[in-house]
Amino acid sequence: MTRFEALNIQELIHLPVTRVWDLLTDWAAAPKWMPGVDSMEAEQLTGFGAVLDYRSGTHERQLVISSLEDGKSITLSAGSGDIGVLYSYELSDEFGHTLVRLTVGVEAVAELEDEVGELLAAIATSESATLKGLRAYAESAP
Repeated sequence: MTRFEALNIQELIHLPVTRVWDLLTDWAAAPKWMPGVDSMEAEQLTGFGAVLDYRSGTHERQLVISSLEDGKSITLSAGSGDIGVLYSYELSDEFGHTLVRLTVGVEAVAELEDEVGELLAAIATSESATLKGLRAYAESAP
């Protein structure tokens, strides 16, 4: 599998890392800031291998927590087989505020490498406002 980067953005959220982490991993609240997500629920507690079920329009899909460093970083994986998408969030303290980085990557088998360009562009477009949405949600959350 070859990995391609679709998006690499960051946003400063004026809240402590622990608060942003709690809001980021509140899966039921994800539709308030995740583009295209109408509902989301976890099948188990947030942990490595946990499955998140979500609905986008009429489609039901799943994300799997494929990497986790509690309070610091989490990667959500979608798809399997020939192509997969990885959403990696990293949080760091910036003088009492939180810098959040979102990197979205696509992994594809060699046979599909030439066809990944359109998918990368679509992901970059659809996910470009994700962290701005997280920031707006986080800074207004009770």
